[in-house]
Amino acid sequence: MRVDNEKKPALGIDLGTTYSAIARWTDKGPKVYQNPRREYTWASVVYYDERQTKPLVGNLALRKAIVDPVNAIIGVKRMMDDGNQKIPLGNEEFTPIELSSMILKDVYEYAEKTTPGFDPAGVVVTVPYYFTALQSSNTAEAASLAGLNMLGVIQEPIAAALAYGIHEEDSIDNEIIMVFDLGGGTFDLTIFKLINEPDKLTFDVLATGGDDRLGGLDFDNELTDLIQKKSGLNFTQHSKEEQLKAKASILEAAKEAKEILSFEEFTEIIKPNILPGKHIEVDLTREEFEECINHYFSKMDLILDDVLEKSSLSKQDIDRVIKVGGSSRIPKIDELLEKKIDANKVYGNIDPDLCVAQGASVYAAFLDDRIQWSKEIEIKTATAHALGVGLSDGRFSVLIPSNRRTPCEATRMFTTNLDHCEELDIDVYQGSSKYIKNNMKIGTIQVTGLEKRPAGELDIDITFRINQQQTVSITVVQKESKIRKMESLNLA
Repeated sequence: MRVDNEKKPALGIDLGTTYSAIARWTDKGPKVYQNPRREYTWASVVYYDERQTKPLVGNLALRKAIVDPVNAIIGVKRMMDDGNQKIPLGNEEFTPIELSSMILKDVYEYAEKTTPGFDPAGVVVTVPYYFTALQSSNTAEAASLAGLNMLGVIQEPIAAALAYGIHEEDSIDNEIIMVFDLGGGTFDLTIFKLINEPDKLTFDVLATGGDDRLGGLDFDNELTDLIQKKSGLNFTQHSKEEQLKAKASILEAAKEAKEILSFEEFTEIIKPNILPGKHIEVDLTREEFEECINHYFSKMDLILDDVLEKSSLSKQDIDRVIKVGGSSRIPKIDELLEKKIDANKVYGNIDPDLCVAQGASVYAAFLDDRIQWSKEIEIKTATAHALGVGLSDGRFSVLIPSNRRTPCEATRMFTTNLDHCEELDIDVYQGSSKYIKNNMKIGTIQVTGLEKRPAGELDIDITFRINQQQTVSITVVQKESKIRKMESLNLA
């Protein structure tokens, strides 16, 4: 007896900001599906106008976006911190959760069309390690809305590390590895210890950091502005529709130039009739491109220093750097890593565009108990963001700081700030700012039935517990009122 990994596969989906990919586990390891154009990735783009019966998703939607950008959405992953916001497309409105579900469903259906009798055992979907609990929860909701049988969610750097561990399983020693994950929309930096024992492969996260507003989309926009400036185009005399089409066309040229400049020192951009009677013909060097995005590299430099400091490691302690995400191909990334770590430690044998989907399929196969290993996979995580509650003066009271090894717990005593209050809303936040207005609210615990006492006379104990699966349970205890309330939130 053996599991049918073709008709009933365990699937992994990398839901990317700009591109997505899907893979399944096979007896020989992970295999990435191709679409009908023999491409391994799908554009994470949705296009819709009033002439359509349903939205268009993927690479064709991306091509539509060039000529009609007002009816397209690119980078919806960056909007997952507010799953209820309305995004107008055509004559309809969609939430980020709905749009993400369309992308997930489209990717899944392409895989489904490859195999008669396709009936997957389940799917693992990836999220950035630096995502907040709310962003991760909204991603899981999008997968559910797409009709996927969810086996779990895994952070992208861990998925990439799993792909690396599978490819190198027979040859790797115990190592300290840095995953440098620079995709279309987010930057994740994770340091973990890989322990390869006869009966277990352990991924022990030591420190993490990042920025969910830093990635290839930002580089594209900066390069678009540079091309427009060098071409001397003036949009003021043209209609809004003409301006949108022109900017979309320049953006497409910027993406092409970015890819060329990752391999060449120079490129020429020629775009006839970018506006009625006007065209672009400009030269662009790699040096000019790198200069226009230099401030993002300064951010990455600071994040590298911060994560190394949080891990209590020096650059000499890092044994290997795994580059993940399409934007990690930019040559200046290698310069940054050479300066901060060591050029000889940068590893590139796994595909940066596909390894996250591959790793997600590995995890799906592990959860479904179909990997033919004698080894157990153990993932030891750490908190990516501080967790705490909001105070009445707007400050953020931290119970569990960022980078705390999980499982962990902490208790803090609070009190009422109003006389004779019988109920209380405890707002739970995640973030790094001292003030709640700059952090992410991830839930509210409503406490009722408090004894009427003057302000400051009721002690309220709040305990946060985070388990290995990144679920936080919050317990609120008020002894005099005989209150003990517990609620749970998912961080991944």
